[in-house]
Amino acid sequence: MSKEGSPRDKTKDESASMHQPMSAMDAGSVDTHNTPDANTNEVLNVDNESDNAHSVKRTTQDNNAEDEEEENQNSAQADQDEGQEEVNTTNTDNENQDIIEKPQPDSPPRLPDTFYYDAEEIQAKPLTTDEKTFPQNTLSMYRSFGYDCNKRGNLYILDNKTIMFAAGCILELIDLASGEHKYIRTVGGYSIGALVVHPSRQYFAVGEKGHMPNIVIYEYPSLRPYRILKGGTQRSYAYLDFNAEGDLLASLGASPDYMLTIWDWRDEKILLRSKASSQEVFKVSFSKDLKGHLTTCGIGHIKFWKMARTFTGLKLQGELGRFGRTEISDIEGYRELPDGKVISGSEWGNMLLWDGGLIQIEVCRTKGKPCHNGPIQQVLLNESDVYTVGEDGFVRVWDFETIDTAEATDEGSKMEMDPLNELRVGTDSKLMGITHGVADDMSVWFAQDAKGYIWKLDLTFSKNSTAPEIILSFMSGAVTGLDVSSVYNIFASSAGNSIRINHIVSQDLLSQRIFSANITSLKWLPSVFNEKSDGVLVGFSDGIIRYLKLRSGSKPTGNEKKLEFDLKMMQVLKPHTKAITFITLDVKNQWVATGSSDGTVFFFNFTPKGLNPIGFVNVKEEITFMTWTPAQYEKTRLLVCLKTGVIYEFEGPSGIKFDTSISYLIEAQLPVRIFRFRSIKSRLRHEEELERKRKEEEERQKKLEEERRLRGIEKKEKEGEKTDRPTEPEEEQQPEEDDWKPYIPETPNAALFAVYTSPDTFWLSMDDYDAGYLYHCQFGNKDDRFQYNMDRQDAIIASLPVPNTDPAHGEDIPLTSVLVKEKLNLIFVGLKNGFIRVYPYGGKQIFQSLEEYWTRGAHDSEYGIVTHLTVSYDDRFALSGGADGNIFGYVIKGDNNAVQEHSEIPKMPAFTGEVEADDITEPSHYSIEEDKQKAEQDKLKKSAEGLKSEMRQQIEALRGKFRRLLNINDQLPADLKMPRQNFILDENIRQNFQAELKEKVDQSVKELAWESERCSIALKKLEQWFVDPVAQDIVSIKSFDNQWEVSTFRTIELPSDFEAMQEEIERQKAMLLAKTKRKETLETLDDRNGDYRGVQTADSKISTTKLKGAKAMRVERLLRKMEERARRRQKRKEEWGILYNKKKPEGYDDPTEVESIRFARENMGNYFLKTAPDYVVPADQRLTVLRALERIMKIRLATYTYKMEFNKRILDLIERKRVLTEQINADYQYLRNLGKNQTNANEFFNIPLLPENENGETNRFQFTREEIQAFREEHEQRNGDLTRPDDDSSNPTTSKQSSLKRPLDLRWSVNLKEVLPSNLSHQTMSESIPIDVLRQAKDSNSFTHRLYFERDQILKNVQEKMRLFDQDVCLLYYLKTIKTLRVKETDLRCITFYEELMLTKEFERTENELENKVSEAQKRFDTEQAKMNEFQLKVDAKKKDIDILDDRMKQLYGTYDEMIPKEHKFYNYLLRVLNKKIKRKKRVEGEEGDDADDMSQDLDDDDDWELEDDDDDEDLTNTDPTRQLDVDICPPNLDQKLYDEVVALREKRLDLEEVIVDEKGVLQSLQQTFGQTQIYMNKIDAELKTKQNDLLDFQRKKQQKINNINVAVGLRCNQIRYDHSTYLPDDLSDCLIFNKKSKTDLTNRIVDVKTEIKREKERYINKKQSRKDLAHELKNAAQIIQRLTDECNKLMVEKFGKLVELERIEGAIVNLQIEELKQKLDDAGDEYYNTMAQYELRKIEENDDTIDLLKTNTKRLDELTHLVDDKRQLDEQLMKRKSKSADEFAGQSKQGAEEYDRLCTLVQLQAQEIEALKAEISILSRKGGHILPPNPAILPQNA
Repeated sequence: MSKEGSPRDKTKDESASMHQPMSAMDAGSVDTHNTPDANTNEVLNVDNESDNAHSVKRTTQDNNAEDEEEENQNSAQADQDEGQEEVNTTNTDNENQDIIEKPQPDSPPRLPDTFYYDAEEIQAKPLTTDEKTFPQNTLSMYRSFGYDCNKRGNLYILDNKTIMFAAGCILELIDLASGEHKYIRTVGGYSIGALVVHPSRQYFAVGEKGHMPNIVIYEYPSLRPYRILKGGTQRSYAYLDFNAEGDLLASLGASPDYMLTIWDWRDEKILLRSKASSQEVFKVSFSKDLKGHLTTCGIGHIKFWKMARTFTGLKLQGELGRFGRTEISDIEGYRELPDGKVISGSEWGNMLLWDGGLIQIEVCRTKGKPCHNGPIQQVLLNESDVYTVGEDGFVRVWDFETIDTAEATDEGSKMEMDPLNELRVGTDSKLMGITHGVADDMSVWFAQDAKGYIWKLDLTFSKNSTAPEIILSFMSGAVTGLDVSSVYNIFASSAGNSIRINHIVSQDLLSQRIFSANITSLKWLPSVFNEKSDGVLVGFSDGIIRYLKLRSGSKPTGNEKKLEFDLKMMQVLKPHTKAITFITLDVKNQWVATGSSDGTVFFFNFTPKGLNPIGFVNVKEEITFMTWTPAQYEKTRLLVCLKTGVIYEFEGPSGIKFDTSISYLIEAQLPVRIFRFRSIKSRLRHEEELERKRKEEEERQKKLEEERRLRGIEKKEKEGEKTDRPTEPEEEQQPEEDDWKPYIPETPNAALFAVYTSPDTFWLSMDDYDAGYLYHCQFGNKDDRFQYNMDRQDAIIASLPVPNTDPAHGEDIPLTSVLVKEKLNLIFVGLKNGFIRVYPYGGKQIFQSLEEYWTRGAHDSEYGIVTHLTVSYDDRFALSGGADGNIFGYVIKGDNNAVQEHSEIPKMPAFTGEVEADDITEPSHYSIEEDKQKAEQDKLKKSAEGLKSEMRQQIEALRGKFRRLLNINDQLPADLKMPRQNFILDENIRQNFQAELKEKVDQSVKELAWESERCSIALKKLEQWFVDPVAQDIVSIKSFDNQWEVSTFRTIELPSDFEAMQEEIERQKAMLLAKTKRKETLETLDDRNGDYRGVQTADSKISTTKLKGAKAMRVERLLRKMEERARRRQKRKEEWGILYNKKKPEGYDDPTEVESIRFARENMGNYFLKTAPDYVVPADQRLTVLRALERIMKIRLATYTYKMEFNKRILDLIERKRVLTEQINADYQYLRNLGKNQTNANEFFNIPLLPENENGETNRFQFTREEIQAFREEHEQRNGDLTRPDDDSSNPTTSKQSSLKRPLDLRWSVNLKEVLPSNLSHQTMSESIPIDVLRQAKDSNSFTHRLYFERDQILKNVQEKMRLFDQDVCLLYYLKTIKTLRVKETDLRCITFYEELMLTKEFERTENELENKVSEAQKRFDTEQAKMNEFQLKVDAKKKDIDILDDRMKQLYGTYDEMIPKEHKFYNYLLRVLNKKIKRKKRVEGEEGDDADDMSQDLDDDDDWELEDDDDDEDLTNTDPTRQLDVDICPPNLDQKLYDEVVALREKRLDLEEVIVDEKGVLQSLQQTFGQTQIYMNKIDAELKTKQNDLLDFQRKKQQKINNINVAVGLRCNQIRYDHSTYLPDDLSDCLIFNKKSKTDLTNRIVDVKTEIKREKERYINKKQSRKDLAHELKNAAQIIQRLTDECNKLMVEKFGKLVELERIEGAIVNLQIEELKQKLDDAGDEYYNTMAQYELRKIEENDDTIDLLKTNTKRLDELTHLVDDKRQLDEQLMKRKSKSADEFAGQSKQGAEEYDRLCTLVQLQAQEIEALKAEISILSRKGGHILPPNPAILPQNA
C-alpha cells in the first residue's frame, strides 16, 4: 500500500494521524451531539506542530512521556465533554469565526490554489514480498466489464459526454461519444465508498474505504489529485455532498462510527463533526436554499441538522424526525424545500412532508394508492415541480405548490393528489436514482437502473418527448458464473438472469441472452467435450440446467442493433429442485457433475447430443464447491464441499451399471469418503501465542545475560554456579498455570474450496472464524457408506497461516476462490474482501508457503467477494468476478498494450439444420427424479383405477338387479307385494350411511365456505360495476303480429357527483364573468371619476362661501354674474372644441368605415381554415378545460335525457300492451263461456288466450343447471373467448343458439317463453264460419244469431286494438332507428370532446403560465404607458408655461416700445440698457433681495459673458452716437425717471429669463426622464410582444394537436360535391366539410360585392367634389376670423391701452378670499366683545363671593383669639400646680432619670443627623454630587 501526504503533514509521523481518537464515538445516545476530542485541534494545526518539530529536539523517552500526557489529557477532555448536546469543533481562539472565513495568523496557512498531488506517488501500488518473483505488473488491469448498479448514488455526469461511476477499487470514466474508458485507482488500496461532483463540475470527490480512509478530490478534466482529506471516519464513507456554493463538503461515514463531518475541503480542514446516528445512515446533503442546513436519512430515521453559532462557538445541532402515528420507515430519498420543509419517501411508496421535525402530511395518490409501488429512491425539486423516482421504474412529477401549501387536519393525515406527469422507464426496471445532464438541452437526464442499465431520459413530458433510451447495459447483481473458451479469447459471464459472451482482447459484447430465472452457475465446455468449444452449460436458480451453443447471428437489417452471435438452446434438463450452485467437468471421462442447494449431486455423461443423466447422490446440505481429481490420478473422484464444513468424496460412476428404472438415486452404489472438519484455529492461535511468549522470554534472557556480562557479574555467577543452579531453574522454569480451553464454533463454518495434493489429501479453505489458515486434510477410511461415525476425529495433518489478509484492520479474511496454473507456476486466490493474491506454485503440495505473494485490491472491500477467477486459453489474460457485479480483465506479467493487438474473431457455425430445444417455463415443472417417480406413481395409480372400475361395474350390476326386483315387486298384487321396509337389510346401516352422507355434506359446505363467500363477493362486485350503474337496461316490446320489435336504450346512470360538477362549472364561469365585469366596472368608474373631478360649477364656490348678510348677497350677485359670463365663455369654448374635434386630421379614416371594413374582413365570407399554419383562434372560441368539460357535461346530460325520454315511451307501450292483453284475454274468456253451449261450433268460440306479459326483471340473473352447463361447454369450445364466433356459424341448420344469446343474458323480452305463432290472432279473427254452421244457426233461434254477431263484433274490436298497437310499435321502431343514429353520433362527438379535454388538460398548465406571463407583461406595459402619458402631460403643460412666459417677454418689449417711441434719440441706448446681460446671484429661499450689489454684478467682470450687440451690429458703432455711452450711468440729456423705468423693465426681463431658464431645465429633465421611460417601455413592449408571440405559437401548436383528433361525421351522398369534375375522386382525404348555406351565401356574395364596388366608386367621386367645396369655404372662414380678431384687439387696446385677459379683469372685481377674511375679522370682533361682557359679569359675582368669605374668616379669627387666651390662662394655672408638687417631692424619681437619658440620646442622634445632613448638603453643592442613602445607625429610634 502506498503512503500519501500533503504539505501539512510531511514532517509528522504517519501513525499519528492513523490513531486519532474519535471522541464522538464516546458519546451517549443518537440524538446528542458531542464535543470532539482534543486532537481535533491537532488536525487543524498540523503546521504549528511541524514547525515546532524543526526547532525542538526531543528524545524518544520525552516523546513517549509527552504522548502519554497528551493521551491523558485527551481522555480527560473526552470525559469532561461527554453528555454535551452539541459539537464544538473549533479552537477556543476561533470561537467567534464564521463558517467560511480566512484563517487567523495563528492558524495554518491555506494551501495554494495551484497545489496538486502527484498521482503516481499517492495511488496505491500492488503489495509484493519479492519483486523478482512477483513484479509490479504481475496482474495489470486493462478493462472493467461490469457495473455495480445496486450501489447507492453510483452514477454521475461530468460533462455532456462523460459519465462516472465506481467499480470496486477503481473509478471508471466513460466517454459516451468515443467509448473510451479511463480508470483511476484509489489511494488507500481499498474500494470506493462514495462519489460526488462539485457544483461547478470542475472537481469531483472520491470517498474511499479501509482503515481511516481518505477523501480524494480530483480536478476535471485533468484528473489530477487536488486535495486529500483525512480522518473523517474509521472504515468507509457512505455518502458525500457539496453545498450549493461549493466551498464546504459533507461526508458521512459508514459502520461502525456513522460520523458526519463538515470539511473546508480546499484547506483540508475539519470544521464540524458529529455522530449522525447509531443505525445505518444512507445519505447526507446540504440544503440548496438555506445556508448551514443539512439532512441525513437511514434505517428508520431522518435527521435535520443546522450549523448554528452560539456563545461558545460554532455548533452542529441535530433534530431527529419523529414519525408519530405514521409507521416508522427506512428513508432513501428526500429533498429540502426553500422554506425549510423536507419531502421524503417511504418504504411503502408515499411521500412524507416534514416540518419542524414532525410529519405534517402524507401524500398519496387518489383512492389511497401509493405514489410508487415500492420505496421512493430519490426526490428532486426541478423548477416548480417535485420529481420522485421509485423502485417500480416510474418517474412521477408532482405539483410543488400543492404539496408545500398542504395543511394537515390531524397528525398522520393523508392528502390525495394525482401526478402531473409520469414516465415508465422500461418494462421491468428498478430505478436507483436519476441525475441531470449538462448538455445544452436541460431536459436530458440519466438514470441508474438496478437491472444493469444506464438510461437516457427526456423529462419534458410532451408529445415530442423521446422514449427512454439505454445508453449502456451491464449485468445486474453478483457475478455467478465466469469461464473462458479453450479455443478463442472469449469468455462467458452470468449475473442475475442474463448471460453474456465478451471478447477478452477487443472487449466487445458478442452475444447475450436473458432468461426468466436467475443464473447461479456456468461452465464453458472445453474442446475435449466439443471440438469448437462453442458449448456452455448454465445452471439456474430453479434447478434447471441448459446446454447453450454459440452460433453466428443473422445480419441486422436497417438501423436494427444486433449482436454478432446468438446463444441457441440445445438441451434443457431439470436435475434439481433448487438452485444449481456449482458445475464441474471431468475431462478424462467426459463427465459432468452439478451440485445444488437441495443437497444433491447429479452425474451426467456428456455426448455430442448433450447430457445423459447417470444418477444423483444426497449430501443433505448446500454445496459450495466441487472439483474432480487431477487427470494424472489413477481413480477419478469428485470432491464436494458443503456449507456445514463437511467434505464428501465420491468415486466416479465408471464401470458400474446403475438401475435407474425406478429412481436415479445411486448413492448406495457409489463409494464415498467423508471428512468432517473440526475447528483447530483456537489451538493454532494458542500455540502461536505460546511460541511468541517463548521467544520473548528467550530475548529477555539474552538481554539479562548481556547486562550481567557488562556489569561484571559473570564471574560471581560461575563461582556460585553450584549453589545457584539448583534454585534458579526452579524459579525460572516454574510452569505457569494455563487455563486455556479450545474454542469450537457452535455452527460449523462453510468449506469454501479444496485442492488435491494427493489421492488422499487436500488443502481446505474455511469461512468465518476458521479463516486465516489453509488446512491440509486427509481422508480416513476407504468407504464411509455404511460405517461412518459422526464422532470420528478426522485428521488435519498440517496448516499454513495466511498472513496480512487485512493489514488495515488486522482481521482474518477467508480465501474464497482458487485457480492453479501449473504452466505459469502461479496460484491465483480470491479473498472475501475483494483482494486478489498470487502465490508461487509449489509442485505436488500446491502450497509450500504463503509468506511470498503478490496482492492488490480489485473488488469492493465490504461485499465484493471474489467468486470466480479464470485465465484465457493462451495464459495471457486473467479475469476476476465478484459479488459486487464487477468483472475485471488483467494482463498477466505483461503490458496493457497487449490488448491493443489484433484480436482474432471467433468463427462459429450458423444455426442451420439444428432445432432449438423446448424450454421449461413452469417453475413447478418436475425434475428428472420427480418425473421418474411421477411415472411410477401414475403406473400404480392406473392399476388401482382399473380395480376400482371393475368394482364399480359389479356394484352397478347389483344395483340394476335390485331395481328390477323392486319393479317386479311393485307389479305384484297387493296381497303378494312385500313392503319396502323388508328390503332394508339393516336399519342401523342405513342410518349410519345417511349420517355419514350428511356429515360429508356439512364438511363440503365448510370446505367451500370460503370459495362460496369469494364468489358471492365477486358477484357483488360485478353487479356494482355492471348492473348498479345502469339506469335502464334493454327491454324489448313486440307487436301482436310479431313483425315489429323495438327495445329501449341501455342507459347508464349519471355519476353521483354530476350535479356537483355542474354547479362547480357554473361557479367557475360566474367567477370568470364577475371578474371580467368587475374589471370593466372599475375602468368605467375611473373614467367617470375623472370626468366628475374635471367638472365644478360656480354654485359649489358660492355654496362654500362663509359670507353673511347683505355683503354675502352683494358678493353672491357679483359672483353669479362673473360665473355666468365665465359659463358663457366656457360654453363658447366647448362649442369651439366640438367644432375643432369635428375637424378631421390628416389621413383620418371614418370609424364607421373602418368598422365596416373590419366587419367585412371578418364576416363577409372569409372563412379561415383551422388547419392553416397562421390560423389564430379567436379569444371567445379558445378551448379551455372549463369549456371542454362543460361541453362534455352538457352532451352527457342531453344524451341521458334523450334516451330516458324514449325509454319512457317504450315502458308506457309495454304497460299498454299488458293492459290490452288483459282486456283481450277477458274478451276471449267471455267468448269461451258463450261457446260452451254451442256444441257444434265450440271451436269457433274456444280462441287461445294471449300470453301474459312479464317485466323480465324478477328472474333476470337466475339460471338453471342446464343453462350453466351449456355455458361452460360453450366457454370451453371457445377457449374462454366468448366474443369469438362459432366455428359452424356459417351453417344455420347445424348451428345451435349460444347459451349467451338467450333473452336472460344480454337482453330480455316482455313476452312469455311460449311465443305466439305468427299471425295467429289474425287467422283466428279472419277465419270465416263454415256454411253448414251458418245454416244450423239460421234454423236455430235468434239467440244463436245474436251470439255469432256478438262474437264477430268482439273479434273486430280486438283486431282494431291490435292494429293500432302494432302501428305504434312500428312507429317507435323507425323512430328508434333514427334516434340510434343520433345517439351514435352523439357518442362519437362525446369521444371527440373527451379527447379534446385530455389535450386541453395536457396544455392547460403551460398555457396558463404563458397567459400569466402575458398578463404580467401587459400590466407592466400599462403601468409604463400611464407613466408615459403622465410625463407627456407634464411636458405639454411645461411647454405651455414656457409659451406663456415667452408671451410675457413679448409684452415686456411691447411695453418698452409704447414707453419709448422709435424716434426717440436714446431709443437704441435704452434698448441696450434693457438688453444688458447681468450675472445674477441665485436667490436663496428666505434671503432678502434688496441689496443690489449682492444680487447682481456687471457682466464686464466675467469673461464668459458678452454683450449681444458687441459683434452683431458693427454698423451701429459708426451711425449711433449713443453707442459710446455707458449703460450703467444715466446720460445727462436723458430723463432720470425714464432711465429708472427702463432699468426696472430690465429687472423684470431678467426675472422672466431666470424663470424661463428654470422652466426649460425642468422641461429638459422631464424630456430626459420621458426618454428613459420610453426606452424601458420599448423593452417591455418587445417583451410583451415576445410573450404574446409565444402564447400565439403555443395556441397554434395546441390547435394543431386538436386538429389531429379524428372526428366522425355522417354524410349523405347528396351532400358530397365535387366542382372540378362530374366524378368523385377515389381519395376524399383532402375534402372539406362546409355548410351548404354558407357556400350559397358566398356564391351570392360575389354579385353583391360587384354591386357594392360600383356604388362605392360613385360615392368616392361625390366625396371628392365635396372636399373641394369645403376647402374653399374653409379659406373664406379663416379670412373672416382674422378680420374679427383684429377688430377685437383694436377695441381692447382702445379701452384698456393693451391686450388683456378678460378673466383676470373679472376676477379683480370680486376677491372672494378678501371678503371672507373681512367677514371673519368682523365675526372675531363680535365674539371678542361678547366674551369680555361675560368676563365682567363673572368678575362682579366673584367679588361678592370674596367679600362674604372675608367676613366669615374674620369671625373665625376672633373665635380663635378667644380660645388662645383661654389656653394661655390654663397653662399658667397648670405650671403653678406643677411647681407646688415639685417642691413636695424634692428627690429625683427613676422614671425621670430614664426620661433624661432618653432625651440625651435623642439629642445625640439629632446631632449626628445634623452632621449627616450637612455632609449631604456639601456633596449636593458640588458638581456631580450623588445622594447617598442615610446611615441607618443614626436614624432616630422609636421610644
